Amino acid sequence: MFISWQQKAVEHTVTKYSHAQQSASVVTRRQGRHGMNTHVVKIVNRECSCGKWNQFGNPCSHAQKVCGAYIISAASMIKDYYDVMAYNNIYSKHFEPVQSEDYWDDPNFQLVHDPTIRTVTRPGRNQTTRIHNEMDWRQTQARQEAQQQQGDSSIQENVP
Repeated sequence: MFISWQQKAVEHTVTKYSHAQQSASVVTRRQGRHGMNTHVVKIVNRECSCGKWNQFGNPCSHAQKVCGAYIISAASMIKDYYDVMAYNNIYSKHFEPVQSEDYWDDPNFQLVHDPTIRTVTRPGRNQTTRIHNEMDWRQTQARQEAQQQQGDSSIQENVP
């Protein structure tokens, strides 16, 4: 991911804004119908308006281009949990075997089954939880209009 974003960064254009904040805007190159987007990068805060840096922990192509403009190593901006030392520290602890249940302490509570918590499954397809937007409303409206026109034309055909 880091290397592919590094290759994309070559095509971006940077405009520096604050040297103290190490912030800049980045304009992407047009690729067909996509591109020419402007993103704001703040190196000090390790954030980009595209959200990829925060989501994946790697500097996105926009952030890598700004790092190059401020002469900062983009590799040093990768989150610590991707570091080999962090990986080794996670697995450096010793795992202990679990004793037989006969030796476990008795819990101070009792598990009670509550059948009302269980969700009842109905036959058929589950209902969607997606929030509908303007695009869905237009499609539904167009479908309804088409059905009305088909209904109107069938009524006219039956009229003598």
